Amino acid sequence: MVDPSPPTPDRDTLAAELALGLLEGTDRVEALRLCLSDPAFAAAVETWSLRLSPLLHAIPPVQPPEHIWKAVEARTGIGLSRDVSNIHSLRLWRGGALVCGAIAASLALFIAVRPSDLNAPAPMAVSQLVGAQGPAIMAIAFDARQGVLRLSTTSLPTGDKSPELWVIPEDGVPRSLGIIGTEGQELTVDPAHAKFLKSGVTLAITMEDTASAPHKAPSSQPVLTGKITVI
Repeated sequence: MVDPSPPTPDRDTLAAELALGLLEGTDRVEALRLCLSDPAFAAAVETWSLRLSPLLHAIPPVQPPEHIWKAVEARTGIGLSRDVSNIHSLRLWRGGALVCGAIAASLALFIAVRPSDLNAPAPMAVSQLVGAQGPAIMAIAFDARQGVLRLSTTSLPTGDKSPELWVIPEDGVPRSLGIIGTEGQELTVDPAHAKFLKSGVTLAITMEDTASAPHKAPSSQPVLTGKITVI
């Protein structure tokens, strides 16, 4: 049996979008079908899902409106569990294998529920910051309605300096969002800086002196960087 060839850059991007939950409608259906027919693509989705899994700790759960489940029941003729915690757990990213294994259910929901039936939550800015070396990762989610940034971190550097989070918009000038804890936290973002938290903007972490924070500019090279995606 010939081993499947690795995914092309376009296929890899598609796999990342599927893992992030960015695909909708027919695009999502086609990507799920591709999971079943292309083992290399399915493996790429699983890889992206594992890389993006820290975001689950930073993004607050959203409970779907009750009328959505009633509409699905009415159109499919089957009863759905009212256990919201179970429903939510089934909808979380479980890796590419489970995403592809659930294709039948996904296709059924796509057919049964029109987009106009869905009461979509407000967009949220998310990012995963990684370093060129080392295991440190930071997952970030920004709720624009509350002005709150939620952070989840692993393996950040420790020592006499603290991690400071920066947003670097299109003008290239870093703005400090403040010193953060090495274990993650929630922080309220200054409205003057919140306007920069949009898709494509860079976030970075540098190690800075805590006593003189917040700083006007970084004093060292970033240990973590990442781009914002709005979902």
